[in-house]
Amino acid sequence: MTYLRKSTLWIGLVITLLAAAAWLRGGFEVKDALLLFGLCFACELIDSGLGMGYGTILTPTLLLIGYQVEDIVPTVLLSELLTGLTASFFHNEIKNVELGFHGKDFKPALILAGGSVIGVTAGVFLAMNLPKDILKMAIGCIILMSGLFVILVSRRVVEYKNWKMLVLSGVASFNKAVSGGGYGPLVTSGQILSGVQGKAAVGITSFAEAFTCLIAVILFLARGGFINLLVFIPMAAGALISVPFSVFAINKSNEDHLKIIIGVLTMAMGALTIYKALW
Repeated sequence: MTYLRKSTLWIGLVITLLAAAAWLRGGFEVKDALLLFGLCFACELIDSGLGMGYGTILTPTLLLIGYQVEDIVPTVLLSELLTGLTASFFHNEIKNVELGFHGKDFKPALILAGGSVIGVTAGVFLAMNLPKDILKMAIGCIILMSGLFVILVSRRVVEYKNWKMLVLSGVASFNKAVSGGGYGPLVTSGQILSGVQGKAAVGITSFAEAFTCLIAVILFLARGGFINLLVFIPMAAGALISVPFSVFAINKSNEDHLKIIIGVLTMAMGALTIYKALW
């Protein structure tokens, strides 16, 4: 089955499930649902295509609109669990990444997923006791510098290092659990600095982030958190529909240009994180 046919079937399935969920659940405000759908479509278009941006952009945007933290963070994490698995599948189908058991990208993906266990667990249980502004400032500086280094080494061959992947995964997943964002910029740029190619780094990030979100959602629910379905359903639908488009776009991109774009966007995400910490 061709990529186009699989994408078309996927989009049709998501639309059908959205309509069924809206009919069964009820209570949706059309204006709010469309706003969530559009925002999540745009944010996931960036995230699945460049390995970053969904939670980092979406969480503060929804807070500014007026949504509450308890409605956002676990809901964003659950929607990213679904979109991460979907993006991993489509990236693998179009050969941006090789995530099969014998694929060359399977080991880096497992290392990132494994390192996420410690980081996300610590983040969930310590989130209420940490000085968040200081944490965001530190993470923002790390992300900003990572983006700069990606640009500086964009045309160089970097030797792959497992230990770099473990450190990046732990720090990024910790920040993800605390704030709902900041995982992709650090992990995607960090993989490039660890010797992974740009397209593969994006696909691996989707896989590892899905695993991170799964752990975080389980821990949040175990601690009494909840998923607001009125927010989650249009959020997940918009994000899931965007995945095939962004994956196809990244497949057609130039590898060197992609690294520059990832570096610049990573720096922008780092600067945004620092700005949020200061103001």
